[in-house]
Order: sequence, then structure tokens, then C-alpha cells
Amino acid sequence: MTANARQYYALGFAAFTVPAILILPKTGWLWAAVFAAAGATALAGLIVLRRRRQKSLVRLAAGSAAGRAALLAVLLWNDLILGRIAAYLCRAYPSGSAFPLVGLLLLLLALYAAQKGGGAILRAGAIVFFFLIGFYLLILGFSLPDLRLSWLKPDLRPIWTAFPAALAPVSVLYLFEGENKEGKPTLWLIGGVLLALLAALVTAGSVSPPVARQEIFPFYTAAKSVKLFGAMERLEPFVSAALTAGGFCLLGTLCAANEKILSVYVPKPTKLAALTNFSVGGACVWASGVVSEGIFAIGMTIFWGLIPLLTLLLGERKKT
Repeated sequence: MTANARQYYALGFAAFTVPAILILPKTGWLWAAVFAAAGATALAGLIVLRRRRQKSLVRLAAGSAAGRAALLAVLLWNDLILGRIAAYLCRAYPSGSAFPLVGLLLLLLALYAAQKGGGAILRAGAIVFFFLIGFYLLILGFSLPDLRLSWLKPDLRPIWTAFPAALAPVSVLYLFEGENKEGKPTLWLIGGVLLALLAALVTAGSVSPPVARQEIFPFYTAAKSVKLFGAMERLEPFVSAALTAGGFCLLGTLCAANEKILSVYVPKPTKLAALTNFSVGGACVWASGVVSEGIFAIGMTIFWGLIPLLTLLLGERKKT
């Protein structure tokens, strides 16, 4: 696997930790695994399709009027979802009044990193990945032996609005350039599925499935009962820090993707991208609260799933 490929996949994994830790545990370990596996399968298919092309996903779409219109729609959606994600990341600190300060500060930090170029986001993601994988291995490993087995009965009632969140790493595909060598994403995708499964298992076995469905951030609550070498430890602040780090990677990926998309319409998009990302995304921190979970689920399915798929399929058809 090339160094660039490792950086892309590390960034995607770090971005995926946000839905894997914050959203998917609410739906139970069975559906968390199913949703994560479905998202990983979709992402793998998109990577395979993109690998056959010599152009980036943005340049493929920019080759037609319909594609440019779709890119503009993706750009507007990304600005809206920036605000939604920033608002959600305030839940990383449920014991305090973090809204909207944490989300806005993270958005500013992501904008600053994106202005330094896509390489800065990739390098940051690679560093954050090592912190996240080490911390989650620690907390999940020590939590598993203390789970209450009676609470691990599979919950057969899915929360369907949580499923499209598993598509969050798709935004990384907009950062790929035209190179054809993208390495093997299999282990990274399997690792994401395992993280979602184990996080949901630990959540259900620590707080019970009904409580997990009602809590704003149930994995945070589950972390309160973690014992390291037999002694109870307060690891919740580290859970908040880990979610914040993953949130920075997700927001940074979206900001960098928006700049790539905007380059289709303007020659030097960096400043304009930063302005629109912060003004529209920042405003949507509040405005996104009036949009239902169902609408966001439909939007994620369309803009993180169907549009990239159609772009690659139509590009493949033109090639043949």
C-alpha cells in the first residue's frame, strides 16, 4: 500500500469514529454491525470503481453539465451537514453547556487545516488515527470482560436514520487525485466495522439497550464503568477528547472536499471555500436543529451514496 493510500484510509477511519462512537451504538450492536458493514461494502465498491478511472471523482463529475450541477448540490449539502456535525460534536461534552462553542471551534480548526491544503488534513488524520486506535483498543479491551451478558440480547428494532451515517468516510474519495494506485482498503474497512460492533457491544452491555437508545451519548455513559486493572477510572474526558479528534478529521475532510469541488467553478477557491464553509456551516449549527433526522438520513443517502455511485458508473460507461 502506498504512503498516500495509507493517509487517505487513516483519515477515513478517523472520520468514521464519529458515527461509530456517537451514533451507531444507539441502535444496538447487531444493527451497528450491519450498518457499518453495509457502509464499508458501499465504500469498497466506490473505491473499486474509482480505481478504474484516471480522473478524480470531482473531475469525472465536472465533465458534464449534469455532473457540475450534482457537484453544486453536493457542495450545498456539505455546508449544511458541516453545521449538523458541528452541533452533534457538542454532545462530546454532555456534562457541560458546550453548544455551540465546541462545534464552532472545531469548524474553525478544520477550516484552518483545509486552507493549508489537502496534505495537511491527511497528515493530521494519520497522527489522530494512532491516538484513536490506541485509546479505543484500551477502553474496549478493558470493558469487554465486565459486560452484563443478559443485556447483549440482539435488539431487532433498527433505527434506520442511523444507517446513512456509516457513509461518512465517502467524502475522502473527493480528495483522491487522478492516480490509479490506491492500495488495499480491506483491513481499514474491516477495522471500522469491528470498532462499530465493539463500541455498540460495550454500550449495550454496560448501560442496557433501552438506556442506550435514550441517551444522547451512550458510549460516554458506558465509559464511566470502565475498570483498569480492577480499579474504576474516569475515562469519560478521554472519550470526549477522542470524539473531538475524530470530529476534527470529519469536518476537515468535508472542508477539503468542498474546496476541491469549488475548484471546478473558480480558479483559486481556497478563500471562497473557507468563507462559505464557515458562514453557511456556522449558520447551520443552529439551523440544522429544525431539520428532522429523517431528512438528514435521506440527504446522506443521496449525497454520500447515490451521487458518488452515479458519477463513477456514468464515468465507467463513458470509458467503455
